Amino acid sequence: MSYSQLEQVNHFHISLLKLREGISETINQSHKFNCLIYISSGIGHLRIGGEEVKALTGKCYLLTEESKLISASSQLFNVYLLSWPKNETELSFICSAPLAEQLPAKMTPLWQEALSLQGGKSYSQLCRFKSAVWNVLSLLTDPSEIDEMDEIIEIMRSDLSNPYTICQLAEKVNMNPTSFTRAFKKRMGISPKEFLIAERIRAAKELMLQNKGITTKEVALKVGMQDEFYFSRLFKQKAGSPPSVYMKRAEERIAIVSQMFLQDHLLALGIQPVAAPAYPSAYPKSRGVPRYLEKDLEGTHLLNAEQVFQPEEILLTQPDRILKTSLHNGQIQSLLLPHEQIVEHIPFKTNWNEYLREIAQLVGRERKVEQIEREIERLEKAVRDELCPLTKRGKWAVIWVRRKEIRLYGYQDHALLDLLYQKLGFEPHYHLPKSGYQVVSVEQLAQLHCDKLLILWSHECDVWKLAQTREWKMMKAVQDQEVYFPNSQEWDPWGPLGRKKILTEFATTFQRSKVTAF
Repeated sequence: MSYSQLEQVNHFHISLLKLREGISETINQSHKFNCLIYISSGIGHLRIGGEEVKALTGKCYLLTEESKLISASSQLFNVYLLSWPKNETELSFICSAPLAEQLPAKMTPLWQEALSLQGGKSYSQLCRFKSAVWNVLSLLTDPSEIDEMDEIIEIMRSDLSNPYTICQLAEKVNMNPTSFTRAFKKRMGISPKEFLIAERIRAAKELMLQNKGITTKEVALKVGMQDEFYFSRLFKQKAGSPPSVYMKRAEERIAIVSQMFLQDHLLALGIQPVAAPAYPSAYPKSRGVPRYLEKDLEGTHLLNAEQVFQPEEILLTQPDRILKTSLHNGQIQSLLLPHEQIVEHIPFKTNWNEYLREIAQLVGRERKVEQIEREIERLEKAVRDELCPLTKRGKWAVIWVRRKEIRLYGYQDHALLDLLYQKLGFEPHYHLPKSGYQVVSVEQLAQLHCDKLLILWSHECDVWKLAQTREWKMMKAVQDQEVYFPNSQEWDPWGPLGRKKILTEFATTFQRSKVTAF
């Protein structure tokens, strides 16, 4: 083989992407390459065209068009990337080969070896690099133990009514029970028995909420438990209440048609909705809702609020009543009109507890409102007292840094702004808008001369990009190192549960969120 033929190995390129939470990276923008990526650590999302899929540790994906990787991991999201021109035929088989999942402990040293050998010019270095690339590919195209675990997991989830034993499951992958249990626990973090129990409890909750009039015995049989009494004891142990009590959470079947998380108010009042809104792209790791709501909404049918609501999907949950707010972008739910007698229209409100009071009145839980409000007030006072030395010195501005704009917020008529300025004692800057927000440039923000700056809801990549500008570096708050950037992606102050989460995090993390450098 000639040296020129060996040089063709240089058509292959390996790189390692390290993305912090919220950071994104565009891959194959020119559409001229095939790219194979391997997730070495962390969790993220892969956006290809209009679709988005989870990118999980140990998985590999083939990308033939422009794609975007987005980190959703609190730790570094490490991704190895192998790319080659589309007209290069040596790796054409990859486009049709099934890709295996492999443990990072096995794959990372191989990727690192290939990365270290890249760029060599001698015969020996080029050969070793090519060998390292093929070592990586040989494992990523080899069906693995983990792939078999995924098949078993899917079998278990799709047929929970089957009373599986560990021996039966192990036989399906030609393993003995001990090896199977060890491999399963390595993949899922829990034993097969614990996994089955968790899945059966989750499925039982869904059956109870989505099947009007179902009995405990019927639920037990459908999730693979022949003994109704054992099922009831187990359910109480895992869910905190027996099935009969749990089903009363949805005794009146309520669906929420809104672009607000009104399920927060219902859950605080002790009622679980049969259907409620979700935002899959905003909260991809927790089924489209903030993590503090995820567990309590097991069994609730989650409606994609990023799209137009489908009335048929809502009515499939057999609601007795629908709580509906005005929808953004003029969405018209005309197909709900035949069921108008069960639709409760809730007008827009400027305060979180106005929603709570109206919903409590509609569902007959007015007595709980005072207790909830009292608890929130106690938390607000405690946080206000703790932050008083910080909030009283200087004037504040609150911004949301988005990909294409900066939003400067006012000081009233918004649940979070009311919390900050009215309840927690933050002193607003003189020249803030009174309510709502204004879209401003970084120059306008700098001209505000605010003493302290609070950045909310923003992704780190957008803030980092803004922080590289000359105008940003000239801002008074930046120069005085009085910029605060808490992890506020899940801060939603419109419901009591979300408000409690914000207050709890304020008390423990806000002062540590000061940014000294970008």
